[in-house]
Amino acid sequence: MKSVNYLLLFVIALAMIVPSCKKDTKTAKEILTTGSWKISSQKTNGVSEVIEACQTDDFLTFATNGTYTYNIGTTTCYDGEVTYDGDWVLSADEKTLTVDGFDVAVVITESQIVITITDDSDTLEETLIPK
Repeated sequence: MKSVNYLLLFVIALAMIVPSCKKDTKTAKEILTTGSWKISSQKTNGVSEVIEACQTDDFLTFATNGTYTYNIGTTTCYDGEVTYDGDWVLSADEKTLTVDGFDVAVVITESQIVITITDDSDTLEETLIPK
């Protein structure tokens, strides 16, 4: 009889532990659209660039309907700078972000978005973090 009780306790304990170990993983699209993102770092050809003070309060918000808003903070980089909107699409493999028809490589995690833009001679990498 004791072995049956131990077995029952083991099954109950296992039933309580297994669901708590399951991770609640989000898709890249869910992460992208969860909140707003601000620039953390920028590199050109692997060399860190200085982020201008006027850029540090800007942020980007991706909506689930496929639109985005780039919000200019209170400190502007030039006269006439305004907040603007556009469209975005994330590829099925979640590795390419198309922004206003322009494709960029992207790596999306809950702690950052790394965008890589490559042209004929340069590679620009921007890292965004949650605002």
